Parts: sequence; C-alpha cells; structure tokens
Amino acid sequence: MLETLSPTMRRVVLFWLPLLALIVGMAYFSQTRYDPKKEAKLGLDRLNQWRRQAGLNTLTVSPELQQAAQKHALYLSKDADGHDERNRSNPHFSGSTPQERATAVGYAAPIAENLTIGNFARSGRRSVDGLMTALYHRLAMLHPDHDEAGAAWSRGKYSAFVVKQGSSQDRILCDNPPQSGAHRYVLTTQCLGQKTEIKLSQLPPQFVGAVKFPIGANIDPSYDGKEQPNPMPEHGKTGNPISIAFYGNQNDIEMISFKLFAPTGEIAQTKILTAQNDPNRQLHKTEFALFPIEVLEFNTPYRVEFQYRENGQNHTETWQFTTRKKRHFLEF
Repeated sequence: MLETLSPTMRRVVLFWLPLLALIVGMAYFSQTRYDPKKEAKLGLDRLNQWRRQAGLNTLTVSPELQQAAQKHALYLSKDADGHDERNRSNPHFSGSTPQERATAVGYAAPIAENLTIGNFARSGRRSVDGLMTALYHRLAMLHPDHDEAGAAWSRGKYSAFVVKQGSSQDRILCDNPPQSGAHRYVLTTQCLGQKTEIKLSQLPPQFVGAVKFPIGANIDPSYDGKEQPNPMPEHGKTGNPISIAFYGNQNDIEMISFKLFAPTGEIAQTKILTAQNDPNRQLHKTEFALFPIEVLEFNTPYRVEFQYRENGQNHTETWQFTTRKKRHFLEF
C-alpha cells in the first residue's frame, strides 16, 4: 500500500504520524500521572524549602486548614473562581471567601490563601515555584508568624493547587482567650471572621527582622507577568522580583537605594515598587520590591543591596542568590 503513495505521503505516514502519536501520548501521560495527595504534600514541602532558605520556620500540617484547602481545590476543579466561590450549586462549595471557608471547618484565626488554577495539570512543586515568583503571593507565603498550613491539589475540568496558612499562636488565642488576671494590653484581631479584642497581660512574641527573597540557590530567573492583580501591568515577562519585608517593627523604614548586581555589574534596567507607587496598593509601607525588566540569566549568581534609614540611622541589607540551570535546551 505504501508503494502507491507519493514520497511526501510516505514521509507523513512513516515519520510524522508516529511522531504526532508519540507527542499526544506524552502529553496525555503528563496530565494523568499526578497523584493528588502526593502533589499536595510535595507542594507544601517545596514551600517549606523556600521558607527555610529565607531563614524562616517551616509550616506544620493543620488538619483544619488541610480540610479547607481540599474543599476549595475540589471546588476550583469545577469552577475557576479564584479566591471566591460564587457557584453555590457546586457540590464542593464551602464558603464565599477564604476566611469563611476556614471558619466553616473550625479554624478560628486569620488565614492566608494562595492558589494556582490552570487548564493543564502542574505539579505541586512547580505550582509553588510559580507562586514564589508572583510578588504578592510570595509575601503572603513567607509571612514569618505563620507556622501551620494545609495544602491540596485537584484535577477536573481545571487543575488547582491551594495552600492555606495560619498562626498557631493566633489560633490558640482565638480558641482560648485569657479569662482572668491582670490585663495590660488589648490585642485586636479576627476570630471566626469577626473583629475581636483579646485582653493580655503581655503581648505575644513576634518575628522581628527582614524577610528577603529570592535568596540561596535554584532560583527561577523570571516572572511570567500573570499574577492577579499584576504588579507590573505595563510589562509582560520580567525577571523574578526581589523583595524585602520588615516585620515586628513599628518604626518607619525609609528606602535609600535598592540595587541588583550581576557578575558583570549593576543591573540598570529595574523598577522599584513601594507602598507609594504599587499600582494595586497591595504593598505595606515596610515592603519593597525590585523588578529586573529583563529576565535574569540561568545558572548565574546575583547580589542584592538594600539601603535604608530607620530612627535616623542608615542601615544596609545585602544577600545573594543563584538562578537555577535550564531544565531543557528549549527553555529560554
């Protein structure tokens, strides 16, 4: 039969059709090979790796936050509504807002929710890596006072990864507020989604210092420009943003300079975001970010220098990171 075909058609039958079948088969396998429980665990493990790299405590699993994350991931696998749940007929509907969903499973303290949704499945590790290049999500995931979390991964019409974080200290205060004794302080917080005042004899301990990222090794060199809301709406793909956030300090932080250095010298094309010029008004006055306009080089060391003034004195924070190697020759 092949002898009756033209040379062009024989090439199609003998080469291109088998190649197409191989590509389709590989694509199908890549979408069906994921185990939801495994991907959820690997995603949380990956987040803890980045937190350790940033000098922070790791997150232990909270059964309540795990349950809330699982319910929302299942909801998102049918309706890609992001942090909101609008479709009450969805069998996995568990609350309109992240806090409502946490409260519904018995988690009383404030929480932070971060997630990814897509038409194609992505591993838990890659989901977290993507979130860590998204400025606003990263800052929430690296909150130093968080010490417990729940993560979930689900695939249906859409693929979703959800991680919810909270503070065990806040949870305990909400669950069992002090009932007696001298009260010198009043802590105003959210318990069960409601503004709550808790009287305390002493303030609970808080992290004091700066959280810097990226720091260490195996850093993604780029930000894909798809975070919602987008901190860089006038640009597409950029370099992975550099961020520094100060915690546990009520003093004003006045930025003097924010610089990024490659082995060849300072990177000149950057944009610095602060609370004053953040287009989405998401940044706190103690949070600062530098976006390299161009994607960073693979497998390259970088140095960061942040100079600031606090209480009339000048200070400098410096740190280093190295971007990861290419995963394959087509990556650029």
